[in-house]
Amino acid sequence: MKILDQEPITLVEVSNILKKKEKEYQESQAELRYEQKRSLEHASKFRKVNMKDMASMKKELSVLDLDLSDERMVKIIDQLPKSVDDVRAIFAKERFNYNEQQLKQITDIVDKYR
Repeated sequence: MKILDQEPITLVEVSNILKKKEKEYQESQAELRYEQKRSLEHASKFRKVNMKDMASMKKELSVLDLDLSDERMVKIIDQLPKSVDDVRAIFAKERFNYNEQQLKQITDIVDKYR
């Protein structure tokens, strides 16, 4: 197998992709592989927003003048941080230069979709 492209995606996107695959496989009377089944179970169990809300939240986060990477946006959408400290915890392994007000903007957007 050759990897052509790589990009971070949210749990809701993973769930939707694997549900489509599952339907395709059922039409050809096949089943998802073990790893795919487990991934679908995990994504379905732990996703916190639907596809529409995810797209809206991603759009709002990208409009902020914070230069959030795709990876950071995916982490925020998957975890839905409740406080500024939760946002800091998401970015704990990385260097970031966001002040309290900027982190509050993130939590304000997330609160709309909780």
